[in-house]
Amino acid sequence: MTFANPAFARILGYTHEELLARPFMDHVHADDVESVRAVLVDLADGKDIAGFECRQLCADGSVRWFEWHTRTAPDQGVVYGMGRDITDRRGASAELNALRRVATLVAEGVQPQDLFAVVAEEVSRVVDVAAVSVVRYELDGTATECANFNRGEKLFPVGVRWSIEGTNILRLVRDSGEAARINDYAGLEGEMAEIVRSSGIRSTVGIPVVVAGRVWGTMVGSTSEPDPLPDDTESRLADFTELLATAIENAESREALERLADEQAALRGVATLVARGVPPAEIFSAVSNEVGRLFGTDAAAVVRFEHDDPAIVVVGVGKRLIEALPIGTRWNIDEAMASSEVYRTGRSARVSARNWSAISEPAVSVGRRLGIVSTVASPIIVEGRRWGAMTVSAQEQLPLDTEERLEKFTELLATAIANAENKSELAASRRRIVAASDDARRRIERDLHDGTQQRLVSLTLGLRAAEADVPPDSGALRSELSAIAVGLTEALEDLQELSRGIHPAILSQGGLGPALRTLARRLPIPVDLDLEIEAHTRLPEPIEVAAYFVASEALANATKHAQASRIEVSLAPSDGSLLLSIRDDGVGGADAARGSGLVGLTDRVEALGGMIDIDSAPGGGTSVVVTLPLGVEPSRAHPTSRNR
Repeated sequence: MTFANPAFARILGYTHEELLARPFMDHVHADDVESVRAVLVDLADGKDIAGFECRQLCADGSVRWFEWHTRTAPDQGVVYGMGRDITDRRGASAELNALRRVATLVAEGVQPQDLFAVVAEEVSRVVDVAAVSVVRYELDGTATECANFNRGEKLFPVGVRWSIEGTNILRLVRDSGEAARINDYAGLEGEMAEIVRSSGIRSTVGIPVVVAGRVWGTMVGSTSEPDPLPDDTESRLADFTELLATAIENAESREALERLADEQAALRGVATLVARGVPPAEIFSAVSNEVGRLFGTDAAAVVRFEHDDPAIVVVGVGKRLIEALPIGTRWNIDEAMASSEVYRTGRSARVSARNWSAISEPAVSVGRRLGIVSTVASPIIVEGRRWGAMTVSAQEQLPLDTEERLEKFTELLATAIANAENKSELAASRRRIVAASDDARRRIERDLHDGTQQRLVSLTLGLRAAEADVPPDSGALRSELSAIAVGLTEALEDLQELSRGIHPAILSQGGLGPALRTLARRLPIPVDLDLEIEAHTRLPEPIEVAAYFVASEALANATKHAQASRIEVSLAPSDGSLLLSIRDDGVGGADAARGSGLVGLTDRVEALGGMIDIDSAPGGGTSVVVTLPLGVEPSRAHPTSRNR
C-alpha cells in the first residue's frame, strides 16, 4: 500500500486521490526515469538514499524539482521517503551558473555579436522564457535584430531591421529608458505590433541595455502562453543585460582605441604630405582614400565650391568613387545634398537619402548605384573663406561623431590649400619681379644701343672726318685727334660689352641656340656645345632668358676661377622641361653660397618653378645642371626684329 502526504499532492497540482491513483513513475520527468529506476533498485536491496534530486511532473505540465531522502525497513517491507521542493533553489543556482558563464565570456573579451546568441539561449533556459531576443537601436530610428533563441518556434532573421513606430515593446523601452511590459497585443497599432501578433506572441517583457549612459538596445523575453510572463521576469533579465552592457562597452572601448590609433596614423600620414608640400591634388586623393578606409565605405570625396556661378566641383575621390565620380565632375547647388548645405551655412551637415528623387544628376546616379543612405560633409575653411568640403557616404547611418572626425582632416586640407595658394602667389610674384627685371634690362640695352652707342658711333665718324681734314703739317693735332678717335672706339666696345651683359641682343633676335653659340665663341677656353633644339626654335621667353644667364654665369666662372681646360654645354628638352648642363674640368671647390651671381640665378630658376643643382667637389671640376619647365607663359612677345 502507498501513502502520500497531502502537501505533495497539492504541490504537483493533484488531489490526494488523483496522485495515488497513478504509479509513482508516471510523475517522473522523462529525462530522470532511468536514474529513478536505479534508485528504486537500491531501495529494494535495502540501501538508504540521501540527497537524490529529480524532476516531478505537475498536473499542468510544468516541472518541479524535489530532493529525496529515503530509509528502508526490510523486516517490515516498508520504504520511507521524504521529498522537499527545491525548484526555486535549483532555478537560482542554474541562473547563477549561467551568469557566471556569461561573465567569464565577457572577461575573456568575446565579441558582443558572439555573446548575444549565448545570452539569449542561457536566458531562455534558466529564466524559462520561451523566446529571447537581443535588439540594437539605430540612429535612423529603426532597430536591428542582433540575436535570438526561440524554443521550437519560428526565429526572426538575425540582422533584420524593425520599424518601431506605433506601440510595441521596443518603442516603450527606447522612449522611457526603463523596463517595460505588454501583456496583450490585441488592438495595438504599428508594423511591429502586427508582426508580434502574427507570430503568436501574447506577452513580452523588455529590459534596456544601457551602455555608457545611453540606451544601446533591449533584451526582449516573449511567450505565446495565455498567462503573462511572471512578475519577476524583468528583474531576472536585468542581471543578464548588465553583463551584456559591460561586454558592449568593453568592445566599444577597444574599438575606440583601435580607431583612434588608426585615425592618428592617417592624420600623421596626411600631415607629412602637407609638410612636404605635396601638390593639393595628390593630398585630396590621399585624404579621400584614408577617410573612406576609416569609415569602412571607400566612398569619400573632396569638393571645391565655385562662387561666381555657384557650383560644386569634385577635386578628390576615394577608391570606390573614382569611376563613378571622376575628378572635375561638376553639379549645381542642390538643397538636398550635404555639401550644398555646407556651401550655404559653412557648417557640417548630414543627409539621410533613402529617396533619391529629390537629388539631381550626377549625384543621384552615384547614390542609387552605391546604395548610399547617409552622407556627412564638413567644411574646408581656407583663411576665413568657404573653400569646399570633405564628404563621406555609407550604405547605413554614419556614426554620430563623423562630423567631429572629418573636421580633423579638413583642418589639414585647409592648411595644404593655403600653403599651395601662398606658394603659388609667391612664385607668381617672383616671376613678375624677374619679368620686370628682364624688361628693364631690355629697355636699358635698347636705349644704350639706339641712344648712347649711336651717338658714340656718330662722334667717332665725325672725329675721323675731322682728322682727315687736318693739314699735313699739323702733325700734333692729327695725332691728338687720332688718339681721341681710338678712345671713342674703345669706349664704344666697352659699352657694347656692357650692353650684352645687361641683355644680349642676339637672344631677343635669334633665340637661345644662337645666343649660346655666340657666348661660347667669345671664350678663350674650348667649349663643346651639344644643343638638341632646332636653330630657329623659340622657347618661352622667361625660359630662354634664365637658361642664357645661367650659362653665361657658369661659363664666366669657369673661365675666371676654375682653371679649366675644357667646358661642355648641353641643352635638350626632357619630359616637358628644358635640361641645361654646364660642366668643366677645373679645380672645383665652387661655393654657391659665396657667389652672389649663382644665388641670383637660383632665385631666377626657382621663380619659374625650376631646379638648379651645383656639384663642385675640390679637384673634380664643377657641374651646373638646371631644369626649367617649358609650360611657363611668356611675359611678353618675342621681338623678331629690330633696327640698328
